[in-house]
Amino acid sequence: MKYFFTLLATVALAGALCAQYTGDSLYYLYPTDTMLLKVDGASANLVFEHHLAPKQTVYGASKFYGRNVEDFYALSPELRRGYDVGDVIKVAIAKELIRYEIPGDSLAWFVPVRYQLAKGETLYGLAVRRLGWLNPDPITRLNPEVDPSQLKTGATLVIGYLPISGLPFTGRVYADAYQAQNAPLRALWESRTAGKEMPSENGKAAWTKKGDRTKFMVLHRTAPINSVIEIEDPRSRRTLYARVMGRIPEQIYKPEVMLVVSPLLVKAFGVRDKLFYVKTRHF
Repeated sequence: MKYFFTLLATVALAGALCAQYTGDSLYYLYPTDTMLLKVDGASANLVFEHHLAPKQTVYGASKFYGRNVEDFYALSPELRRGYDVGDVIKVAIAKELIRYEIPGDSLAWFVPVRYQLAKGETLYGLAVRRLGWLNPDPITRLNPEVDPSQLKTGATLVIGYLPISGLPFTGRVYADAYQAQNAPLRALWESRTAGKEMPSENGKAAWTKKGDRTKFMVLHRTAPINSVIEIEDPRSRRTLYARVMGRIPEQIYKPEVMLVVSPLLVKAFGVRDKLFYVKTRHF
C-alpha cells in the first residue's frame, strides 16, 4: 500500500513537471502518459514514441519494454550516435500484450493505449486484421462516444491497456522488409558466431546489376564459399548478412575492392555510388 500511494503522489507531480517526457528516472511509464500507437509503414509494426526522461537510458528502456537494444537502433538508427533527454525512442509494441479488459480498481497500474487510424482503415479492420481480435466489440466498449461510421484517417481510439511495471520479452523486431527478409541469415550468423571474437575488416565494396535480385549474396576474396558474412554500412548505419557465392574477378575489379554485393543488398543499403565503404566480419 505504501508503494501504491507513493506512486500516485509521484504521478501527480510528474504530470505537472515532466509532461514532455515519458515516465521519469524511476518509472518508464505512468498511468497519466499518453501512449499513442501508429503503424510503422516500413515494418508494419505498432510503434509508440517514448520521450526519454532525465536519467533514463536506451538500455533501461529496452529492458522495460522487453526489447533488444538493437531493435531500438533498427527503428531509430540515429540513437547509435548518442542520445539526450527528450530524444525519441520508437518502440514496437506486440499486439498480444495489449489488454482490453482490466478490473476498475487496477487502473492505477496500467497506462491507456490509444491507436491512430491509418488511411483507409476501419474499426473492423483495426480490431480483426490489425489486432487479431474476433470482432470490434472491445474497441466499441472502450470508446462509447465514437460513431464508427464517422471515423476518419488520423482519428484516435482507446484500444486497451499496458502495465506500468514493464513488458515481457517478445522477440526481435525488424525495421523494414529488407531486415525481415535478412532474418534467417542473421540467425545463422548468430548461431555460428556465439561466444566467438570475429575479426573485422574495413574497405571498399562495389556492386553489380547482375545476379539473383531476390537474394543477399556477395563475392569475396578470401571468405569461405557458402559461408555467411556480416556487412555494416556506416552511411546508413545498417547491418545485413549475406552468403558468399564466389571470388571477385581480378580482371574486372581493382585490388582495393574487398567485396562485391548483389542488387538486393544495393537496395537494402540504399547505395548510389559505385564504390562505398563497409565494415565486414566473416568466419
